[in-house]
Amino acid sequence: MEKISLTQRFVERVKPTSTTQEYYDSKVSTLYLRVYPSGRCVFFVRFQHNGLRQNHKLGCTLDYSLRQARREALLFVQQVRSPKIEALPSITLQAFGQEFFERYPRHWKPRTLKKNESAFRLQIAPYLGDREVQSIVRNDVEQWFAQLSHVKGSANQALVLLSVMMQQCETWEYRPKNTNPCRGFKRYKEGGGERYLSKDELRQLWRVLDTLEGDNPAKVMIIRLLIYTGCRSSEVRTLQWKEYRGGHWHLLDSKTGAKTVYLCSQVRAYLDAWQSESPYLFPAPCNTQPISTNQLGIFWRQARQLAGLEGVRLHDLRHTYASIAIQSKVNLIVLSRLLGHAEAETTLKYAHLGRDDVCQAASHVSGVLVKGMRS
Repeated sequence: MEKISLTQRFVERVKPTSTTQEYYDSKVSTLYLRVYPSGRCVFFVRFQHNGLRQNHKLGCTLDYSLRQARREALLFVQQVRSPKIEALPSITLQAFGQEFFERYPRHWKPRTLKKNESAFRLQIAPYLGDREVQSIVRNDVEQWFAQLSHVKGSANQALVLLSVMMQQCETWEYRPKNTNPCRGFKRYKEGGGERYLSKDELRQLWRVLDTLEGDNPAKVMIIRLLIYTGCRSSEVRTLQWKEYRGGHWHLLDSKTGAKTVYLCSQVRAYLDAWQSESPYLFPAPCNTQPISTNQLGIFWRQARQLAGLEGVRLHDLRHTYASIAIQSKVNLIVLSRLLGHAEAETTLKYAHLGRDDVCQAASHVSGVLVKGMRS
């Protein structure tokens, strides 16, 4: 057994040998680094529990820095030794899930609740449902997540949900504080990713929209507004006349709650000339309800094919808006306000911004787009 003062440099540069090597940290005595002949390096915690010496796998050095590993090792040993663990009520994750979905969903919209209930039922409960919540540790999460590698998108969503549930376990005193086993866990990289349209691609798309406008004016208008505003498709598709006043949109219920969308003069001109007898700006042809997601999706696939933009999603128009804003030197804090992001940290940074800043940014980005369409 070799005991050294581990450093991040050593962890990153240690060379494998023909046999598995273990390096014990002199600063955090319970932590050690195991280096396999393959070159894989993994942090472990050694501890005694009920008189038995045991080892707990923290994770690979690709996922943990030395600083993180030391902190997690200390927290883990504290959790094992804490007398509070015995005093905590015993409850399985399956049973906790029932309580969680009764008490917590007030924070979610109905669609989000339905999605999370499905994620718990299909991706979490079958693997971890019979485990007591206070017994779930990092290694359990790692093994569970690996079993979902064939459905990366669903696995990532389930990981976020499990992390929220573990945090609530702490809040509701089912787990010791600061023991969330999902904290800092890396998600799978998903295929596709964000797509940003170039100005040439935007011009080509605009020309295609011009040719389709005669037969599909409402759907074409929705896509034009998505390009100009960077809004989510659901926000534009379900827009009501009562939400358009004072030259701006005052959305009653977006993904992140009520919000104001500041419009440039070109968009206001479009809307002032638009006519609809329905409460919605863009009703479906056969009823007074807004155009459905499916109807808009079918039209978008036709438009993008004609424009040579196979694989581009409607949501990529939002990414494109953000990209052009960055290229146009729009402040990141103002951009967060423009896009309606609701992360707590971001909100604290941009809450003090005034309306004039956001109006100016909206006009600036849309102005760049207007010039691009006409050139």
